[in-house]
Amino acid sequence: MTTPKPEIGKLLTEAYQYWMRTLPFQFLFSVIYFSVTMFADSYAFRYYGLFEEVQKFQNLFYSDFEGFMTKLEVLMQTPNGKLFAVVALIVKAVIFPLNLGFLKIYRKLDIGEKLNTSDLFAGFRGHYFFLFVIYSFVWSIINNYLSIFTFIWIPMMLFVPALIFYKGFNFLKSFQISIQTFQKYFILIFVATIVSILFSYCGFIMFFFGIFLTFPFWNAMIYVLYKHLIADFDE
Repeated sequence: MTTPKPEIGKLLTEAYQYWMRTLPFQFLFSVIYFSVTMFADSYAFRYYGLFEEVQKFQNLFYSDFEGFMTKLEVLMQTPNGKLFAVVALIVKAVIFPLNLGFLKIYRKLDIGEKLNTSDLFAGFRGHYFFLFVIYSFVWSIINNYLSIFTFIWIPMMLFVPALIFYKGFNFLKSFQISIQTFQKYFILIFVATIVSILFSYCGFIMFFFGIFLTFPFWNAMIYVLYKHLIADFDE
């Protein structure tokens, strides 16, 4: 059953309230996410010999930044550079299920259940872990080719993970429902997506350490949108 569409201001306020009530989980999420991705990517960057290659022209970073970026782009087009890019996508896909933990956390808040740290890892349990990894990997590859349409592609796919998590739907059915919901509430979802992305990264822009708290905010926005626009949970 679909509930009446709320105003964007109320959606943002509700998402903010969920975020505020779970700040320790926001911080833990960011620590795990950035630690895993930075360590794995750094290791792969060195493993494929890219670190040594960058050192050969690193002085250009200060004297000729444009020249530095040109050489870096050329380096990333080499076989090892492309292998590193694939590894980075795999790492990102493997850590992606961490986001699904917030869907369980926010739902438990609504039904009055006690929160546990283990809830954050709900997306890593069972066969759904592999579904979320595959989804994230494919999403990232497609997004690279549709980079100029990112602000349309992201909201179109917004509810796919939630539908898999809550309803156990397959990719095709989840994608169809997500597209239908996006078409029906285009402006609402588009604005909410842009605002949540800006808020997620504002911690980095305003004060670097703050990103450890603001980065996962968009998960709260996804939950609120799902709750009000789809409103269908399987407990």
